[in-house]
Amino acid sequence: MRAAILTRARRIEVREVPPPEPEDGQVRLRVRYCGLCGSDRLLYTTGALAGPTTVLGHEISAVVDRDPAGGFAPGDRVVPYPAVGCGWCLWCRDGEPSLCLSPPRRRWSGGLAELVCYPAGNLIRVPEEVDDRAAALAEPLGVAIRAVESSGAEPGELTYVSGLGSIGSLVAAVLSERGCRVLGGDPRAERRRLGLELGCEAVLDPTREDPAEAAFGLDPRGARRVFECAGVPASLQQVFEVCGPRGTVGVIGVPTGPVLLLRMTVREQRAFSIAGPSIGSMRRALELLRHRRDVTRVITGVVPLDRAGEALEGLASGHGGVKVLVAPGG
Repeated sequence: MRAAILTRARRIEVREVPPPEPEDGQVRLRVRYCGLCGSDRLLYTTGALAGPTTVLGHEISAVVDRDPAGGFAPGDRVVPYPAVGCGWCLWCRDGEPSLCLSPPRRRWSGGLAELVCYPAGNLIRVPEEVDDRAAALAEPLGVAIRAVESSGAEPGELTYVSGLGSIGSLVAAVLSERGCRVLGGDPRAERRRLGLELGCEAVLDPTREDPAEAAFGLDPRGARRVFECAGVPASLQQVFEVCGPRGTVGVIGVPTGPVLLLRMTVREQRAFSIAGPSIGSMRRALELLRHRRDVTRVITGVVPLDRAGEALEGLASGHGGVKVLVAPGG
């Protein structure tokens, strides 16, 4: 099979490699689409985990190629829940493989390849109404759903989303679906337009306008639920100013610098973080995709496997669109 291998920082090589064979309890999948995300970009730019068998990508839509146990038929359409644990640590026994204490190192385990293997228990069937391209959003949309659910957002509340990239735009869509008022912030005009299309009642450029002033102008209590999706320290600092007293801040991006939490203490705010979806939130994402076809507007490009490195470089440079899908089959 062909696979895009991360050989070193900012270096992707498409090679012919042996097809993976499903181990006990695993199903081999043929990848239709794989979305590129912020963690892929970080691994690409840093070279962390680079090696001769390192394949990135976990936002996968696929069809079953072979299931030795017979639980799935060839051609069944599925999306895999990406977290695979050891199966025996306390977190795995509690059904939380994403928190596994000893996650296995899996060869050829990413979606930037023609074939990949996953445990049968990780596979979620895709509804007929959701096409393969849209199904690739199940993982990031599952992150957005889990973030909104964890925040406790209620209909009618004012919320703020900082960073209207793929995750931020999906958070805005989920909040609007929930009946919340959504203020969105992003420096890029095209992303602000996308935010309006997906349910923001107002958007702004936080480098030119004060989002705290805008939020308190819309509601004297400020935003009740705030989501930092940009992964920028300055943005994380700013969202605590936007959030009103006893409000909630969700840290969805991955800031890499220090933040002063004085405002959080004075206003008695609480904060939480989300590192990925749950298998339940991915199922709910597929249900949402059945009737919110507009959510697929976050997909701004589809490229073949040979251009996976080019697409990652575009994301790393900040000019790669919002959500780019790779189609390993061509």
